[in-house]
Amino acid sequence: MFPGLDGLYTLNKGSTAMENLKIITDRLIITTLNESMAERVHLNSLDPDNQKYVPDEVFATVEEARGVISFLMECYKGADGPFVYPVLLKSGENIGYVQAVPLGEEWEVGYHIAEYCTRKGYASEALKAFLPVIMKRLEIGQIWGVCRKDNRASCRVLEKCSFELVSCRKGPYHGEEHMVCRYVYHLSE
Repeated sequence: MFPGLDGLYTLNKGSTAMENLKIITDRLIITTLNESMAERVHLNSLDPDNQKYVPDEVFATVEEARGVISFLMECYKGADGPFVYPVLLKSGENIGYVQAVPLGEEWEVGYHIAEYCTRKGYASEALKAFLPVIMKRLEIGQIWGVCRKDNRASCRVLEKCSFELVSCRKGPYHGEEHMVCRYVYHLSE
């Protein structure tokens, strides 16, 4: 568990669905998606790094983003995921997302912070807060982080968040061959 995070997130009592999640950190709010976020989700997805490293998470139009948001909102009602949550500044500005995605029988974490907000520690802050909450909700003790080796920023975020490097080797990544690093995080009680 990360020191100092106790009591910084709220869960609606009696609910086991993923739709009732709100995490508050010093600078951020992680909450559920809604369709009014479609324009910002679309714009954030167009960042060059997003296009390079996660091309399947790029939305060509606001309407495409809205359709994906509708699908993801439905996912909150089940247990299979993916579970994607927007990362907002305390002002309410949507600057990215964190997610837990099924990876076979296991789970993988993902994140993206809009290019104009990078290098400020937001990804690490969001991930540190998100991990204990989502892992408890999913009732899992470990979660994976997978990224391309040349995505140094993503590797640094995982390392800052206490993920351990398990392997780094050539393999498929979004339909192409790349050096792929696999990290694992274990939830401590």
